[in-house]
Amino acid sequence: MAIKRKIIISIALVGAATGLIVYAIILPTIQDIKKISDAVYAERMDLEKKYIRGQLLKKTLEDFEKARPQKEKLASVFVNQGKELEFITALEKIAADQGLKQNIQMPAATGKKSEKNLYSRLLGITVNGDFIGILKYLKDLEKLNYYFNISSLTVGLDGKNPGNKAVNAILTGKIYTLPGAQKTF
Repeated sequence: MAIKRKIIISIALVGAATGLIVYAIILPTIQDIKKISDAVYAERMDLEKKYIRGQLLKKTLEDFEKARPQKEKLASVFVNQGKELEFITALEKIAADQGLKQNIQMPAATGKKSEKNLYSRLLGITVNGDFIGILKYLKDLEKLNYYFNISSLTVGLDGKNPGNKAVNAILTGKIYTLPGAQKTF
């Protein structure tokens, strides 16, 4: 029985040593590996978020660069304060080209300044002439570089001269102005 006992004691010692190695070395290593795996996963998620934000920033910058050439065009649709005469001259040229009589009413600027330093000004235009000329006038008015927001358009026969086939068109609306020194916003 001594051999049997030695074998059992040897097996028990090897089992205890194996259990001690598993408990003292392998289990803490597995826990460390799990912690590292969780940290890697969290870092990967953070990197994905940063990548998505970077892509969004890149797209935003690309869109901004695409819009940059349009900045001057956008600024040119406004009438610069103090240079309203250029706008009125353009209107008079269109009326003269179409052979129309024109009356322009532009009261002094009383509009409130917006957060972008923009002012809106009322504008009233009365045009008198033939119907086709008035249609061409409206078409040319639309082609102007300036932005004229028409709120009302009335077209009718000239009531002053009943025998005349002249037509009156009355346009009312707003133009938008920038302060004279400021060209961009």
